[in-house]
Amino acid sequence: MQFASWQAYIPRVPAPKKPDDRQFKVGDKVRVNLHHGKIEDAVVRAVIRDEDLVKLQVDVVGLDLTALIDTRQVVE
Repeated sequence: MQFASWQAYIPRVPAPKKPDDRQFKVGDKVRVNLHHGKIEDAVVRAVIRDEDLVKLQVDVVGLDLTALIDTRQVVE
């Protein structure tokens, strides 16, 4: 790569993972980002814990849809 003399190459560094201290339980109402910014209301049907990873099985309100999502997809 060629850069002008006034530019400097700064490599991207991934942001450190923040610990997710939110607690979810069956029956909680949440808003989730299903894909590409499509926000939907959902109800938690199961909380799946595996080592340090937490996933939620949710029923999307108004749609005949059940999804397994990562907690990072929870908006509210």
